[in-house]
Amino acid sequence: MVFGRYSQPGLESLKMTATAKSGTSLPSYPRRFTAWKKQWERDFRLLWLGQSVSILGDQFYLVALPWLVLRLTGSGLALGTVLLTATVTKVAFQLVGGAFSDMVSQRKMMIASSAVRGVVCAVLTALVLLGKTQLWHLFIIAAVFGTADAFFMPAFKSFIPQVVKKENLVAGNSRLHGSGLLAMFIGPSLAGVLIAGTGLGAAFTVDSLSFLFVIVCLVLMKSQAVSVSKVEPTTGNKGRQLFASIGEGLRYTLNEPTIRALVVITAVTEFAFAGPFTVGLASLANTKFGGGATAFGAMLSALGGGLVVGTLIVGAAHARFSFGRSVLSLTTSLGVGLTLLGLIPNVIWACVVMALMGILAGYLQVLVGTWLQTKSDPQMRGRVMSVVLLTAYGLTPLSYLLTGVLTRISVSFMFVVTGISLLIALVLCAFGSSGRALIHNN
Repeated sequence: MVFGRYSQPGLESLKMTATAKSGTSLPSYPRRFTAWKKQWERDFRLLWLGQSVSILGDQFYLVALPWLVLRLTGSGLALGTVLLTATVTKVAFQLVGGAFSDMVSQRKMMIASSAVRGVVCAVLTALVLLGKTQLWHLFIIAAVFGTADAFFMPAFKSFIPQVVKKENLVAGNSRLHGSGLLAMFIGPSLAGVLIAGTGLGAAFTVDSLSFLFVIVCLVLMKSQAVSVSKVEPTTGNKGRQLFASIGEGLRYTLNEPTIRALVVITAVTEFAFAGPFTVGLASLANTKFGGGATAFGAMLSALGGGLVVGTLIVGAAHARFSFGRSVLSLTTSLGVGLTLLGLIPNVIWACVVMALMGILAGYLQVLVGTWLQTKSDPQMRGRVMSVVLLTAYGLTPLSYLLTGVLTRISVSFMFVVTGISLLIALVLCAFGSSGRALIHNN
């Protein structure tokens, strides 16, 4: 899930009846989507199309919301607080969303989540067009969006295996990631042009319509498969049953050595990159390279291009490989790249390093997501995904804070320290029992 902010992270899911066991092979890589039943092919196309449009619509919201807050208050603190509200609610309800995705129909859960966000976004659109927007409205809307995302993402990741056959899962994940990255690349520019030409209301309208489009795509699907939770309704207390389901998911995730290793690797990698790639890159471009926004934009473009290439590479790969060794090799290479960013002398080499890191990260996203989808017990898959998602961004605020502290010493020092720290953490993980289990997993 490295750089996976369009989950905004970046892990996917697969349909399989076996629980996570060491030694079970990852799906092979077919050259194209063949031998699909028409129903499965059609449902995947609808899922892919709906998610692509949804991510594109989100870019309009993400560009328009900051401008709206700043127009109302002129305060960067207010903007940060609104954005933090969405993150906090997402973190708070992530495990609950994972538990629900294992207890109900994932498709219906995605429809409900999209409907809630669509209605809220439509209300925001009306407020903007009528000139009635107030700051407290935005706090409520951000909280609703964060909560709805916490329910949508585990369901989405758990639903993918129901519309993609096991042998086509890598290619399916690759296409979903690739289209999402493309939407994130072109969306902000389109949003900026629309806002400049017609105003903020038009941007929020586009996002509202994107939710309606997602709902239509989900309703048109034919797949009716539903995962069933292992939590038996032994009592009439719904709250107690929900907490039991969450506890069962945590125990399963942390007791499976290879899944536990991936959770740890995801946590330390995301922690190492969250702050440096949001706060640190801007400082690197401005203070060390002296290139300002131009250098910053060039590095981000190099990263984005690398992510797309990496995603396409894994989708086109055919050879079998050792999964555990590949994951550790890729994350180690990312740690080396992070360290190099603190040592390279100019923006050209920085763009080269960023592009290479993007390729590795894009490959890693699909690889880890596919493995989790393959090896997780189908009845626990939503809860496993919610734990992985939680580790991906739960420590983000602390990463921001630490990055800010280290950057005050030196931006180069910050990149070197975080890169070396990531490498040390990976070495410790590799020599632990979970790491050894991961290494021997093919």
